[in-house]
Amino acid sequence: MFFKEHVFVNARKSLDLIDPSNHYIRSYPELLEATQCLVERYGEKAVPMVAHLVYGWMPKILSYSRDKYQDDVIIKAVECRSRDDALQVLDQVDYPPTNNAWVGMSKTLHFLNPEVFPIWDSKVAAVLGVPSTKMGVKEVYKSYTGFVFEHIEDSFVEEVIAGFEERAGYKISKVRAVEFVLFIAGEV
Repeated sequence: MFFKEHVFVNARKSLDLIDPSNHYIRSYPELLEATQCLVERYGEKAVPMVAHLVYGWMPKILSYSRDKYQDDVIIKAVECRSRDDALQVLDQVDYPPTNNAWVGMSKTLHFLNPEVFPIWDSKVAAVLGVPSTKMGVKEVYKSYTGFVFEHIEDSFVEEVIAGFEERAGYKISKVRAVEFVLFIAGEV
């Protein structure tokens, strides 16, 4: 990944874009809560339901493939506590059942466990210099996950978390803070 170092230097600019009236910001904690309820009630059967929630948050329609059943592997994301745990789960996913796309899979994994799975999308990929032809490669998402973990202790992270608490009224994970700054950098 060809990271542009100035992105995190200007992380404070992302604070101005935490707008609680924006659907993307407002619906995030509700989706996390709905995910938790589904997982508690349905266990691994919740995975496609969570994917449908996530795709409601995205501008695409979901086609959830059950050709090779992997929900029992994907649900293990809930138990992950570290980068290494996350990478082990990713290694076990043969292909993403969410439109065969790592973008949707990353969002499903993120809502299953926002502490260890970052959201991956075209804006973040562009900021990191990843060509669109590489976005669907599992190894690229794994590399991005590692990259996010390398930055979760950076000084801007706590500022972004505090910004969400102050402006949106909810707390986000360190992983979400890093990903949000990258996402916003892709918008401006």
